[in-house]
Amino acid sequence: MNTLLVNLTRFGDLLQSRAAIADLARNGHRVALVCLENFASAAELLPDTTHIAPLPSSALLAGLASEQTYPFRGDGQRRFPRKQWHKSLAALGAFRAGLVSAFPFDRVCNLTPGLAARLLTRYLAGTRPCSGFFVDEHGFGVNGNSWAAFFMGSSLERGLSPFNVADLFRKTAAGDSASGPGVASLLEPGEAVLDAMRERLRKEAPDDKCSFIALQLGASDDRRRWPVEYFAALGDIIRHRTGRVPLLLGSEAERNLAASYAAKARHPHINLCGRTNLRELSAALRLSELLVANDTGTMHLAAGLGVPVLAVFLATAQPFDTGPYREDCCCVEPDLPCHPCRFGKNCPHDLQCRYVLKPEFFASLLISRLNEGRWILPEGEAATGSTARVWLTRFDAQGFMDVTSLSGHENSSRTIRLAVLRRLVRAFLNDEDIDGEHAPALPDPAAGYPQGKEGAGPRAATLLELLRQQATLALRQGGGTALARLPATWRKTHDTLRSDPELAALALLFVQTTQCGLNDGSGHELRSLARSVQRFSRLLDSYVRATAMLS
Repeated sequence: MNTLLVNLTRFGDLLQSRAAIADLARNGHRVALVCLENFASAAELLPDTTHIAPLPSSALLAGLASEQTYPFRGDGQRRFPRKQWHKSLAALGAFRAGLVSAFPFDRVCNLTPGLAARLLTRYLAGTRPCSGFFVDEHGFGVNGNSWAAFFMGSSLERGLSPFNVADLFRKTAAGDSASGPGVASLLEPGEAVLDAMRERLRKEAPDDKCSFIALQLGASDDRRRWPVEYFAALGDIIRHRTGRVPLLLGSEAERNLAASYAAKARHPHINLCGRTNLRELSAALRLSELLVANDTGTMHLAAGLGVPVLAVFLATAQPFDTGPYREDCCCVEPDLPCHPCRFGKNCPHDLQCRYVLKPEFFASLLISRLNEGRWILPEGEAATGSTARVWLTRFDAQGFMDVTSLSGHENSSRTIRLAVLRRLVRAFLNDEDIDGEHAPALPDPAAGYPQGKEGAGPRAATLLELLRQQATLALRQGGGTALARLPATWRKTHDTLRSDPELAALALLFVQTTQCGLNDGSGHELRSLARSVQRFSRLLDSYVRATAMLS
């Protein structure tokens, strides 16, 4: 089976698709990857990829540029410039023809939920089967399986995203065949590249026998970036207490951060920001004992190369879903009630989360890993001023990446809520009994909802029961008013789920589970809808009961 995998994401997310590619290869698939052209070099790090097809996105955009440059006609009326859309269409056609010739694929799987990627998937596939995220023959969006639906829903509400993105990629791409711990290993840099980097570092190092600690200063969003002055203070401690040399890593756009670091630092360091290609960056990481980083592509690269990682997660970033896909990495986030914050919202706390994690705290964690071979929670003076949740990455019994608390936060309401959601949703999506042996302990169903409990959960439960009754009555009557009322009840149920941040991740899962039968009076469809509603009701009921007493 030849599978064309589409992933039009950035550097870090592209690397996180490594586990999905490994699953497909293990199940007998030859895999070709379509990626954005500016990340083609990153795709080359992914083992088990037979062919890489960089999408010529710049050429496609150039084809949409105006053909005319004059804004007004001779009579003074505005000229509507003609677009060269035919050039884009021709370029896209040439891309597909070249792809089919180089890699005759049997199916297309898309891991990018955006509309452009869905349309591209349908165009490339033609009459071939699609999976993941795509559009049907009528142009309506389709999520290929329930895991894909939950993936899309949880990405909208990061506070309720209990699965690592790499595992969601795996289940979206391979479904039930994705089992056991995922494979994250990336291609190692060649010996020639390593030797060249050793020589570069030797020439710039303050002495001949240096060891290096890599620091990634930047992030995709400034809100998610630990302050440069904190990195510089950490570098001072690293150099003076351990003798290691800080090694600054980053892109050309992060040169200004490196300059700021140099102005604040009181120690010798090596600056490679904007001075490496991807292979050289890999070599620099492999020659480092450890990486300290924000939630970035460099963090995922280090994890894939087996380099220990100490990562900080700020603003919208959290280790539960975008943490490194490697066991025994240390993830630190601020212990603030507002963290993680929601996308698209202005911070009402003046980005307090960026400043509550102090350099001494990170230094203590780092030194314990260097000296003891394990992460030890800072105490005493090292912990002063830091308000932190500290997590260690590990694979759980089902082979999913998970985190375990090093700082005593395993019983916080957020952790419990995510654990309940993780266990219930996984059982639901795997078609297992949510009351089975792996289900969390729940309150007695006969007890009903706690007295005085208000909110979207009980309202959605009432609407689900109404929806089930309407489907049953429509089946009995062969249509009628009950069938006519189904769509309105269904929409109200969806909107109720979507309105509550604690339930919003389930809204798209509700759509995926119950989208049959709404506009079809056939007995088969109505029976299927009633069963689906009843099954989803059990999921919602179990989740609400298990989390009802959490603040």
